[in-house]
Amino acid sequence: MAITAPDHCIRRDGYPGQDILFCAAGCGFVSSEGRTLSVGPNQLAWLANEMPHAHWPDGDDPWTVFFVRIDGPDCAVLRRKVFNGRATVSTISDAAVLKAWFGQLFEVLRARDDNVDLTLNRLVAELMHLIAVPHAEPAESRLPIQLRAVVSQMRQAPEQPWHARQLASAAGLSAAQTRRLFQKHLHISPRRWLIRERVMMAQKLLLESDAAVSSIAERCGFCDVYHLSREFKRSTGTSPRSWRKGEGR
Repeated sequence: MAITAPDHCIRRDGYPGQDILFCAAGCGFVSSEGRTLSVGPNQLAWLANEMPHAHWPDGDDPWTVFFVRIDGPDCAVLRRKVFNGRATVSTISDAAVLKAWFGQLFEVLRARDDNVDLTLNRLVAELMHLIAVPHAEPAESRLPIQLRAVVSQMRQAPEQPWHARQLASAAGLSAAQTRRLFQKHLHISPRRWLIRERVMMAQKLLLESDAAVSSIAERCGFCDVYHLSREFKRSTGTSPRSWRKGEGR
């Protein structure tokens, strides 16, 4: 975390990894991928370190920023996938959650235990989700009323099978029309959307309960623990047991 002076400025032609800045207060600017963008409170900026970039505070209202640098073979690919050609500044709807994320990061880095790499990988996966959600899914108030209805019912009972006929009944449309609504407005199939909700439910239960992973799999609607593990690792990059163990530290 840094509380910057009005004249603090970083300019580079290139640098390893990818810099991610979160503005907690004040204002500032970032220059990345040929764009200069303003960044205000509760906004996050992802800089393309592989090309010329810069960031500096507003002289009249210098920002307070949280900062993290991620590195790896495909970091730039991640950025392009998350923002899909859009300006790489994202407004975080729940800033308290992101501040808490940075708090967890600082604790892990201070502890430096033997499994720090596993924990850091999990934290990066969580950060990608926090950044990507505003771009991946529009505010529900802007969704068509039929889609809002079916999404609401699925979210209340993600453990249910939600066959095509059930989805169509909840939406008041045909099965084909319901699928088209998901693809048009959420850019995902009903099945993948449901699995994502189940994984998030499993994440919560793993952290908040001592239930066996097999019991959590059944409660979340997965056919068995192997199905849960496969989908969980696809979404988070780690196994349910490793997720629980990492959070425990």
